[in-house]
Amino acid sequence: MYPTTSSKPIWFTVVAMLLLTVAVYVADPRGSLTTARMKLHNVLSPGRLVVAAISHKSNQGGDATPAENSLSGAAALQNALLENELQRRQLVIENARLRNELRTARSQTGAQTIVGRSLVNFVTTRAKVLSRTGTPSRLREMFLEAGQQAGLKRSDVIVEGHGMLVDQGSGSGVQEDQPVISGLAVVGRVASVSRWVSVVQPVTDDEFSAAVQLVQQGSQTSNYAARGMLEGSGDGFCRIVGVPYTAAVAIGDEVFSADIDGIQGPRLYFGKVVKAEFSAGGEWSISVQPAFHRDGLNEVLVVQAKLNSSVKAKQ
Repeated sequence: MYPTTSSKPIWFTVVAMLLLTVAVYVADPRGSLTTARMKLHNVLSPGRLVVAAISHKSNQGGDATPAENSLSGAAALQNALLENELQRRQLVIENARLRNELRTARSQTGAQTIVGRSLVNFVTTRAKVLSRTGTPSRLREMFLEAGQQAGLKRSDVIVEGHGMLVDQGSGSGVQEDQPVISGLAVVGRVASVSRWVSVVQPVTDDEFSAAVQLVQQGSQTSNYAARGMLEGSGDGFCRIVGVPYTAAVAIGDEVFSADIDGIQGPRLYFGKVVKAEFSAGGEWSISVQPAFHRDGLNEVLVVQAKLNSSVKAKQ
């Protein structure tokens, strides 16, 4: 059979494109028209012709034009690439943190192998939050009544203060100035103690202070930076004082404890630097967003330093 009159345009188009392809290859033995050759290859590729035909039918059935479909696909691809980049950065930060912890753990393991067990251990006592604003009058009456029955003095059962009231006291080994945490985030310290309960002074209180050290997160590593004193500012934030202007400080630096009651111990987390400016006194003016949230806080841990039991047994 011979092609009908209606099919002549198709045959003419195919023959014309084949002749154009041969002409390009003959006229460009050195590859100077590589771009044109690639375009012809893409057009004549059977797979691309099928895809183009399907796409053409799909466009005929919908309202979107080819240009609109192309823009939509490009936007979706750009969003996917951005999401992948954000995930990659998060993985880099997490990897740096884990490597730093692994390096610290290895160094501690090596030290323990040489000198034996640690002389001082840090343990925690779990405590429930009874009140966020001191001792309620009803609890005060209950403590006084129970104390009288047990033959205790008023000072043994009543604790003064306006911080959080927790249900652990001197009977559980809780003492003043011991750190109080939620997870690894520092909530505050024990301000006053009675037999059964204690008052916790939050880190935001204007009388709170603790030795801290900044930790800067790099793309591959975490570096310990300047030391200073963290103080409560009384407005829901904290500030760090005593950091000279020559030290490197940046917004986003993490704030960890430098010690616990003057003893080198586990690094407890205070929060993140949200403001850092030079002050007139030649020091940094640093504002810190605390890591803990008082609202909804129902349980805390009191951190206690205790002598190793094996050491006490040898004595």
